[in-house]
Amino acid sequence: MSIPSTPSSIAVPVTRHKVYFIHEADVTIRVENYMFRVHRYFLERESAYFRLRLDKSAHPARDPPGSSESNPLVLNEATSNAFACFLWVFYNRKYSVYHATPEEWSMILDLAQRWGFKEVEQLCIRELQNMPLSAVDRIHIYQRYKLDETLLVDSFEELTTRTESIGVEEGMKLGLRTSLQIAQAREMSRGPDTGGGLRSPSVVQVGGADLRGLISHIFDLPPIHTNGAADAGPFTAPVNHSDKIDRASALSATAPTTPSKPGALSQSASTSEEHPPTNDISNPRVQPQTVSRTPRMRNHSSTSWWPISSVDL
Repeated sequence: MSIPSTPSSIAVPVTRHKVYFIHEADVTIRVENYMFRVHRYFLERESAYFRLRLDKSAHPARDPPGSSESNPLVLNEATSNAFACFLWVFYNRKYSVYHATPEEWSMILDLAQRWGFKEVEQLCIRELQNMPLSAVDRIHIYQRYKLDETLLVDSFEELTTRTESIGVEEGMKLGLRTSLQIAQAREMSRGPDTGGGLRSPSVVQVGGADLRGLISHIFDLPPIHTNGAADAGPFTAPVNHSDKIDRASALSATAPTTPSKPGALSQSASTSEEHPPTNDISNPRVQPQTVSRTPRMRNHSSTSWWPISSVDL
């Protein structure tokens, strides 16, 4: 899903976000040319950053930022597209079904790290782990956001053992240090010195635990067990019969969900579905998504359902 850029503030007036301006919510936020109104509960629940910025006691003599459209909390460190994707994590009504592109998960991950949302960060990692990224793209994303590099052993191994060497464009994505480390791994994993100081350009002579141990050594990673845990012992990794390691298995399986209170969400919030919203570049207003006019929320403490009244934005 492509993400068009948001028009500049010079050309477009401030507009209520079509999906995430929720009348029943309690905090108003301006990002670029869009006004958001959402539930502070989601922002304050695990972020010290938002707890501090939305602290009412810090403004005893006047209304705090975020209290109204005339006095919004302004976020200059995010784009409206990225912030809408970030909010989608909380308002996605299919609690365990998320469909987004690597670019969108990267935007969400960036804001989660910036604002201290650890659970959202873990959700991003789990989703990225399940995506069929190329080895170069995975390394680029994980290193950019300083994720656990033990999750990259399979990618390092793929680039080490493949026939083709690292290309120019790949090297620019990987960076100088990583490109040199992969080149070293490729050289050391090839055939022995032939006597002329050259190694075989294609035949990999090291495999299994020895290859993973070599990669761990070159990239300064701890040896890896098959359950994803680091080993403080000798520098070798145990053999995995599948020759692949599930290092995401240790991640928490709990993703942020919406509250179970009746009437907590208006229809505008329930339209996000399992895909993040996007902006229409030809229209400064975000296109509403088509859903049933009678969304409902489940009361997790009983088997009853509460209807949610529609709100015309």
